[in-house]
Amino acid sequence: MRIAFMGTPDFAVPSLGELIASGHEIVAVYS
Repeated sequence: MRIAFMGTPDFAVPSLGELIASGHEIVAVYS
């Protein structure tokens, strides 16, 4: 799945890490 991820750094880092580890394609990150 291609994902554009948005979040504040303190909250977003663990979630983003899990998405990357699960093999999703992160196409953009906004913070």
